[in-house]
Amino acid sequence: MPCPTCSTQSPEVALYCYRCGTSLRGSASTRAGSYAVQSSEGVNQFALISTIMPHTNRQTADNYRWAMILSAVLIVAATGLGLLPIAVAAAAFLIPVAYLVYIYDVNMWEDAPLPVVAALFLGTGVLAVLVTLFFFRWVFDEQFNSFAAGGRVGIESLSIPALLIFAVVLPIVAEVAKNVGGVFLASRPQFDDMIDGLTFGIAAGTAYAAFETIVLYSSVFTSGDFRTTDGLASWAVVVVNLMVVKALIYGTATGIAVAAFSGKGEGYDGFTGSYFLAFGLAVAANIGYWLGVRLLAYVPFGQALGLLWGFVILAVLVVRIRVMMQASLLEAAVEDAVRTDGLRSKRATVDDSYCPECENLLLDNSNFCMVCGTSVRSSSHQARRAMNEPTAPAAPTAGGVA
Repeated sequence: MPCPTCSTQSPEVALYCYRCGTSLRGSASTRAGSYAVQSSEGVNQFALISTIMPHTNRQTADNYRWAMILSAVLIVAATGLGLLPIAVAAAAFLIPVAYLVYIYDVNMWEDAPLPVVAALFLGTGVLAVLVTLFFFRWVFDEQFNSFAAGGRVGIESLSIPALLIFAVVLPIVAEVAKNVGGVFLASRPQFDDMIDGLTFGIAAGTAYAAFETIVLYSSVFTSGDFRTTDGLASWAVVVVNLMVVKALIYGTATGIAVAAFSGKGEGYDGFTGSYFLAFGLAVAANIGYWLGVRLLAYVPFGQALGLLWGFVILAVLVVRIRVMMQASLLEAAVEDAVRTDGLRSKRATVDDSYCPECENLLLDNSNFCMVCGTSVRSSSHQARRAMNEPTAPAAPTAGGVA
């Protein structure tokens, strides 16, 4: 059966072209609507785990999902008990720590272990502390104090210069700081894939959010009151915002920018027009988020409305990543399928490989599973090694009967 896109001959039983991922049993929209990272999901679906952790399959994605939900419930419970130092610290580092565990778990880079990403995490954290202290303590502390006090008086006291500083200028400077480490690593030869760039960007963005939160809420840790009973409902909204919305907006926005720096296919694209457009989107998302949060603070139930506004921004960023990754995986696979130099892609499979998603046999030199359409490229090095390991024969049972 010839593929209408790349002309590769696939077996008659194939549902997808194993070289470029084109749907062979339906219209082109069938493949366009099926997410290449996890084919059971739609491209425009708000599926957070498969977006920020593209190397997971359905089973491991569920494990991370439930672990994070359980952790979030415990953190909110700690807030309800008034244990604010524990709640704020745990909320700040929940997503970053979960992401480090994910990177270690999937063993993404055999020649670049977890310490490389840990260095990115800590380096971005240092930049976050410096930028946060510069804006909130060293230079613009008076503007911020008047800005924060105005939220308790009324919108007529809103300081436009302070709003511009903390909701426009700061997000721009912060986004530059978040991109530094990710862009540096994405320019290394061993990290030349868009998924690598996305991973570095998300790690850097969530790290920045965590350290910024610790600096901004340092009074919670230094007040001497380990437990409080005042305003716990408001604190619960703040903790959820810090734990989920802020961390993931920072992470996904920076992930989009650094992924654009990596670009499609092998090798990185660098500082192209696509990167600057993606960087502009990341900055716009952060500015939009903080403008909404700052302005909504002046209206009734402003904290809750700010939380909902953050979820809207996050949903847009998640869908943008999925569209971006879909285009990258499909276009890179088509380019690889039609190449005429005879070279094998370093991400394609070899003989005796099995799909980590549906466990069906993968053909030699596959970029996609011909049964479920999942991209082999989105599988981790660990999963690809498991694909290529022959299955051991079953041990005989007692009596010599297998």
